[in-house]
Amino acid sequence: MQNIPKIKICGITNLDDAEGAVRLGADSIGFVFYDKSKRGIIPEKAKEIIDALRKTKEKFSKEFLKVNRDIVIAGVFVDEEQEKLETIVNDLGIDIVQLSGAESTGYIEDLNLDKNSILKAVHIKDEAGIEKVYYYKNAGVNILLDTYAGGGIHGGTGLPFDLNLIKNLDLSSIVIAGGIGPDNIKYITETVMPYGFDLSSKIEEFPGKKDYKKMGRFFDNFKGAVYETA
Repeated sequence: MQNIPKIKICGITNLDDAEGAVRLGADSIGFVFYDKSKRGIIPEKAKEIIDALRKTKEKFSKEFLKVNRDIVIAGVFVDEEQEKLETIVNDLGIDIVQLSGAESTGYIEDLNLDKNSILKAVHIKDEAGIEKVYYYKNAGVNILLDTYAGGGIHGGTGLPFDLNLIKNLDLSSIVIAGGIGPDNIKYITETVMPYGFDLSSKIEEFPGKKDYKKMGRFFDNFKGAVYETA
C-alpha cells in the first residue's frame, strides 16, 4: 500500500481544538504567529497550549517531515524578523517552521535552523508558481503549496487552487493546502497524492475555532478515500 499522506491541522488557538485534532489523527498541529491573521495567536498563549499537550497522559507517536515526536508542533510565520522567529521557536519547542511570506533563500540560509524543519509556502496561481517551487526546493527546504489570494493574505482562504497545475510535480515530499475539507478530500486524493495535507478553515465553526464534528468527518472521509485509491 502506498504511503498515507500526513495531516497537519493549522490555525489552532485553544487547547480543546489541539487535543481534538491530535486525538482524531493529526500528525502535526500548527500555530499562526502573524497578528494580521484571523487565526493568529501570541507566543505566550501558544506556549500554554503546547506545554499542556506535552504533559498529557495520552501519548501518541507522530511523524511529520522527518520529525518524530509525541506531538509535532508547527509555527507559521510571515516575513518575521529572524531573531524574533528563532526566539519563539526555541522558547516554545516548535518542531516545524512554516514560512508563509515572501522569504528569500537568503533569509532561509541566515536562519539558525535545520532546513529539514523548514516548510516554505508557495502560493499557486499559475505556472509561475511552479517555478517558485523549484526555486525553494533547490534551497533544500520542504514545500507547502497553497492558494494565491493576493491583497496581503497568506493562507486560510478556504479556496483551492487548480490541481492540474501540479500534476507533473513530484509530490512525494510536498504538502498541499487550500480549501481542503471533509467534502472534497475524496476528489483531491483521487487527483493527487502528496506527502501531506494542511487544513484549517474547512473544519472550523468560525476563524480560530475548530468544529470537532467536521474534523471527525474529515478524518473518516480521508481514511476512506485513501483506502479506495490504494
